[in-house]
Amino acid sequence: MSSSRVLKKVSTPFERVRPTGAIVMINMVDPQTSTMRVFLNAVAEAGIRSFCVANKMDLSTEDDLHRVEEAVGERAVPAAVGRGVGLDLIERKIEGTFSPGDRIAVLGVFNSGKTSLISRLTGKDLAISNLPGTTLEFETHEYGPYVLIDTVGQVIDISKPMMVSVDLSGCATRREKLARVLRQDAEGILASLETALPGLEAVVEAIQRQVASGHKVVVTGAGASALVAMEMAGQGTETGIPILVFTNNFADAQPVTFCKGVGEQEGGLSRYIASAVNPGDVVIGISASGGTGFVYDALARARDKGAVTVAITENPDTPLGAAADHVIKSNAKPEGPSSSKIQAAHLAIAHALLITLADERGLTADESIGLMLPEPVATKKMGIK
Repeated sequence: MSSSRVLKKVSTPFERVRPTGAIVMINMVDPQTSTMRVFLNAVAEAGIRSFCVANKMDLSTEDDLHRVEEAVGERAVPAAVGRGVGLDLIERKIEGTFSPGDRIAVLGVFNSGKTSLISRLTGKDLAISNLPGTTLEFETHEYGPYVLIDTVGQVIDISKPMMVSVDLSGCATRREKLARVLRQDAEGILASLETALPGLEAVVEAIQRQVASGHKVVVTGAGASALVAMEMAGQGTETGIPILVFTNNFADAQPVTFCKGVGEQEGGLSRYIASAVNPGDVVIGISASGGTGFVYDALARARDKGAVTVAITENPDTPLGAAADHVIKSNAKPEGPSSSKIQAAHLAIAHALLITLADERGLTADESIGLMLPEPVATKKMGIK
């Protein structure tokens, strides 16, 4: 087995591993069809043979499969790889599609079953989990006369000018660059309408019910999601919601965590957050990836204590989604590490949630202004200990 290390939040185009074929894995729990089209376009541009696998069909329906196939423009082999279902169909498809000696890249988003498929086909005991980024290397595995290449969950073109969430290539002026960023942020919000609304409706109802019965809201996130969490807490306070916020943007974990990940793996932080949670509270975890350690762990601990748990995420088939009673899914990332578009979508989701809550709770303008006014209290004279 050979490998090529891929750093966190950075991935290498799959062409680097010289594939002559591809299997595109679709996670039927969270198909992300716009991203799947990016993978299929990349395969088409590379001019290599390929086919699709619709994985986790044990959690989906035939109608779901037909909708996904129509959206991506490709037929897919139905399977539930984790349970060994459909492997015979995949094996026959491999034999009928590829030639001996082909190097087959197994492509797909996080948690789509790429490593699981290779493990099942080769009989190897490979590292598999529902945590995004379990595979951070391109690894080759022999399978009969073929070579299967395990890939990371993101394929982007590092030949573009910058590793950013919005591709600014082709923009001739500064105005064009600014306009493209604003337009694509707006498109990310609009693309999240269909996926976010069902979860939003359920969460508005849950928070309204729990707050009315004397409970509070706790919200948490890391890095860019911490900013969304703090915005939610601020707007929640302005609209009369009893709300607390916990992030890793404090002490030795400053905003450098955005790129370094410091503190995200700290279990002591999730225990600390959970200690503030009472049964019946609503705990909201925000994570674009769905795999931020202390955030999903705090949600799991809160659920164990009898709280109502909510995930705001781009990737629900993750530990965060598994720990949530309600999932509000954004759909802002059709390609690459699009954190800025996801953050814009999550801010819009937060605003929609809290503004709708305020209206349904009958908050008046005068009451809202009263909640925002300073409330000074008498304090000691400076210098008095």
